Amino acid sequence: MEEYLNTLVSNFEGKEYKNFLAYVYYTIQKEIEAAGSKRDKNKYIKIRKSIISYILSNPRTITLELLKKKLTK
Repeated sequence: MEEYLNTLVSNFEGKEYKNFLAYVYYTIQKEIEAAGSKRDKNKYIKIRKSIISYILSNPRTITLELLKKKLTK
């Protein structure tokens, strides 16, 4: 999950926590819609739930990661 989250942080073009949360939701929703089988869809739904749960539980960590990314650009 950490690798997937790092990819999402690096691809995110904004800097606000709430916008990042929406970005994550819709990015994974696209994966769910593109999945062919019900098994794959369920896999992405579980990933989305765990990542959203992590983001909501750790807002400071996520905000720091977004700021670090912004400072390195």
